[in-house]
Amino acid sequence: MKLVEMYEADELEANNFDADGNIKIGYVGAFPYAEVISGYTSFFLDAQSIVEEETDISISMEVTYTSSWFNESLEREGANNLINRGAALISQHADSMGAPSACETAGVPNVSYNGSTEAACPNTFIVSSYVNWEPYFEYMIDCVMNGEEIVADWTGTLATGSVALADIGGAAAKGTAEKIEEVKAELEAGTLHVFDCSKFTVTKTDTKNVNATVDENGHLTSYMADVNDDGKYVADTQVVENGVFMESKYRSAPYFDLIIDGITTLNN
Repeated sequence: MKLVEMYEADELEANNFDADGNIKIGYVGAFPYAEVISGYTSFFLDAQSIVEEETDISISMEVTYTSSWFNESLEREGANNLINRGAALISQHADSMGAPSACETAGVPNVSYNGSTEAACPNTFIVSSYVNWEPYFEYMIDCVMNGEEIVADWTGTLATGSVALADIGGAAAKGTAEKIEEVKAELEAGTLHVFDCSKFTVTKTDTKNVNATVDENGHLTSYMADVNDDGKYVADTQVVENGVFMESKYRSAPYFDLIIDGITTLNN
């Protein structure tokens, strides 16, 4: 929605568009693991769906990795590189203030990670996801009180209140709060699926992934994921059902690790 607002207000520069005329965005990731890839792919698909719905163009995204869960200088350097390459908006899966502070300095809108950065970045902060640990601690305490086993592979969801967003920042587009509630209701009702295989292709970027099968149009039709934590690292479970990649259905840790079309990784 912020990208649409900027596009319609003619606030984007020439370098904010790629060779195909798509708006460029950027993402600072820690490692090329499924935990990070799953997150930035869902972020990209959401942004793409809104831009394509509201304009006559689409988006593309460049990703840079820091190879660290927390490195402020590398995260700032990564964000600045993406900004210099034309990213009109940046998000991240990295824990420091490196990327948000780089965005604030450059005046580039930012969706931060693991907590609000609005106090330090009032002009560019849009919103942030974070994990609410209270439901899990309540679950563990209840198990102990009732003499029940604490399940090792427990998944927190929107329904449990474990997946949360910070308060919306001043840089957000008008109507953001209402749109979030609309989408949240669809996710909880099961009418919207993040990894709907009809919404993305893997024709250009990840066709060598031996665990994936795609149709003639590049849409994913099957994917064998390593779900069983037996130390063998073997793809053992079919996770595409009824045209949807069922992320985190079979274990709490993410296993979506495909690089889809529209996303380019700058380093590994």
